[in-house]
Amino acid sequence: MLKRILYATDLSEKSLVILNSLPEFKCLGVKDFVILRVINLTRILGVARGIDIESYIREIEKESMPKLEEIAKEIERVGYRAKVYPPPAGEPVSEIVRVAEEEKVDMIVMGSRGRSSLKAILLGSTAEGVVRRAKIPVMVFKDHTPSVFSKLLYSHDLSEKAEKLGSYVKFIAKACNSSVVVAHILEKGEVLEEDRLDEIERDFRGEGIDVKVVVGEGNPPKEIVKIAEIENATCIFVGRSGKGLRSILGSTADFIIRYSKVPVFVA
Repeated sequence: MLKRILYATDLSEKSLVILNSLPEFKCLGVKDFVILRVINLTRILGVARGIDIESYIREIEKESMPKLEEIAKEIERVGYRAKVYPPPAGEPVSEIVRVAEEEKVDMIVMGSRGRSSLKAILLGSTAEGVVRRAKIPVMVFKDHTPSVFSKLLYSHDLSEKAEKLGSYVKFIAKACNSSVVVAHILEKGEVLEEDRLDEIERDFRGEGIDVKVVVGEGNPPKEIVKIAEIENATCIFVGRSGKGLRSILGSTADFIIRYSKVPVFVA
């Protein structure tokens, strides 16, 4: 299900923290990593007058390749196959999504700097852009989380998309012997559907998964992040969209990516 992974990195400290969690992916049956660094032209196009774009690309490529090759060796030492994709130049979100499709990967993993300026929040981060546009799961890291798959928080708003997300939660829980916390958040005016939540709990227990259902009230993304901290979850699973609150500041998944202290798996 998740055998081939695209590791997108800008070689920053936040993106390299993923390397500390490499052994964690063994239980998923991962075999291959494709390593990608995009040469971000959006940073210079606005001030490109007098800049030789081709020379700039060659310089960044020359600087990047030894670091990418070293990452590949580190990945291979853990026991995976690793491939360095020749660094493309362009807009990072578009290039990451394009390469993911070209390489036929099953998931994208990448880092995120988390909270940022209001301008950055309004425009969205690279991770948020990839989450919105990719057709496959995206897992976003900010800091190293030991035993990243040991306790999964599964955000469930009872939508069809949340149900589809559950197939990944179950697969990982069974593959990695994880416990699961199902978090359901009631927004203002919503009625608790106890029968549905009981059915979800029975479904997980029927597959041999240790599960707990937690119900919160209020703003869904804030409550999900809070419950994850209270329950000591090691990874949050959230759908790309659902019935949750929407605002100019982005979706539920966007907020969780910004404020979660643990990795976020979005599908």
